[in-house]
Amino acid sequence: MPSFPLQGLGSRQVTRNLSNSGDRGDGNAMMSDEIRSEVRRIVPTLSDERFKGQSGKIAVLGGCVEYTGAPYFAAFAALSVGADISHVFCSASAAPVIKQYSPDLLVHPYFLQTSELVQQMKSTPQLPVATSVGDAASPVQVAQSAAQAAAAAAHVAEATAEVESWFNRLDCLVVGPGLGRDPLLLDIARSVILRARAHKMPLVLDGDGLFLVAREPDLVSGYTNCVLTPNLNEFRRLASTLGVSLHGPNNDRSSKLLEVTAHLRGPTLVSKGPVDAICDGKVTMICNASGGAKRCGSQGDILAGTIATFIAWTLAFLESARKSAEMEVVILPEINPMVLASYGACLVARTAAAYAFAQRKRSMVASDMLIQLGSAMEMLFDTAGSTGAAGVVGGGGGAGSAAQQGLMQAHTAGAAGVGAGGGP
Repeated sequence: MPSFPLQGLGSRQVTRNLSNSGDRGDGNAMMSDEIRSEVRRIVPTLSDERFKGQSGKIAVLGGCVEYTGAPYFAAFAALSVGADISHVFCSASAAPVIKQYSPDLLVHPYFLQTSELVQQMKSTPQLPVATSVGDAASPVQVAQSAAQAAAAAAHVAEATAEVESWFNRLDCLVVGPGLGRDPLLLDIARSVILRARAHKMPLVLDGDGLFLVAREPDLVSGYTNCVLTPNLNEFRRLASTLGVSLHGPNNDRSSKLLEVTAHLRGPTLVSKGPVDAICDGKVTMICNASGGAKRCGSQGDILAGTIATFIAWTLAFLESARKSAEMEVVILPEINPMVLASYGACLVARTAAAYAFAQRKRSMVASDMLIQLGSAMEMLFDTAGSTGAAGVVGGGGGAGSAAQQGLMQAHTAGAAGVGAGGGP
């Protein structure tokens, strides 16, 4: 997977929340329509000349016996916005359940959880299984613990090799949805992240992947081909680990985002909230499109899979541009590709959530949002924002309804703020 140089806007301080009036004001500020036009350029055109895989091959590492929905939503979101192929690398106990959710996903049951490894060792007489150790461990207990640690290390190496064998057939890897806190699964995720970095594989870390990063920030420190997607609690945990105080003066969201990204020296952060703030330490971009009034579980998983697809498209566009003398490389070269991809994904996810909420109101769940991703893509990019071409999927409404016309107009006119070293 190629690595691309990432650039920012420079050092001059700019803090601006753009309106829809068309007044650009400062030369470093860009209207949302201009940013969305840039995102539209990287969305692949639908054509019968394209081949399978050309529009994105995404994988999700996550899924355990307790959590099977999160990896499904992340992986299926990638397909719903336009990726061609989506994989799930998960625990053996989670795989049958995830496979039943959809035959469209390629599900790989490569991992054992700690309890499953212990059970496997019990069925192998020559492998002693560790029992509870008291104040003074006996030689037998020490041998049992050593055998279990060796078996765990061997499984981590084997599972990592299985995932790594797919790297040359993937465009982006999402780590964390539904991973859980099982020590063996966390060790596998850690090992895979390190191998992904060695291959320059683009990464999106969400959910328990962020729990792992909060414990070991060096896993992603200095890696520019990486997007972290923390919610408020996950951001607090990460900031605490990095020694960034969320109290006292200069406690606004933008300054804290800049501090955290400065400590990480590479990854882009998508701080989820009432608005999504996207920051790489140089540029802060705000996606404030309406997302509806219902916050249901797994919306973050859907966003993670959507970001992965947009990353794949962005890097493929840049690669194609570099190979073609007839194409401009980028219209807005000051924007980090990871930031641009994340903005496009946030816009789509928020639009889909707004469509789902318009239909389902209080009963909205993540599955309703998943269904609307295609309509959001069509309205935002495939029809250049036309208000007559996209319809809310589901009963009781179409493109001509007043409610949907208002939604489309609101999203077509939505604002974004971009600043160098600043934010909203």
